[in-house]
Amino acid sequence: MQPFAPPLGDYYDKVYKPAIEKAGLKPVRADADIFGAGKIMDQVWEGINAAKVLVAELTSRNPNVFYELGLAHALKKPVVLVSSREEDVPFDLQHIRVIYYDMTDPFWGSKLIEKVAENILSAIQNPEEAVFRSGADGK
Repeated sequence: MQPFAPPLGDYYDKVYKPAIEKAGLKPVRADADIFGAGKIMDQVWEGINAAKVLVAELTSRNPNVFYELGLAHALKKPVVLVSSREEDVPFDLQHIRVIYYDMTDPFWGSKLIEKVAENILSAIQNPEEAVFRSGADGK
């Protein structure tokens, strides 16, 4: 889940796809891999539902990303949260682990690939750490 427009949209091929593959999973991006004929939101819903784990790029506070993140949380899907800026992570999400990256670091891309892959594997092995739980869940 990420904005499609550059520069954030470019991170898919440079960072997120390699990180997901490094974790042993098949990356799927909505604009290139699932959008076809039919209602877009039906396809987004099916994609989120089918995902083993999701990655959400929160930098820039894109409303579509947050909407899809809400769907993933409602479905109790494990999600790896990523942002380059703490102020882009809303208060309601600050209790969940977020991977922060620093674009002024010349190695930020390779470091982020490692961290995202590591967190994807952790989310698969310990989904309770990457799944949103409300107080109403009692869990």
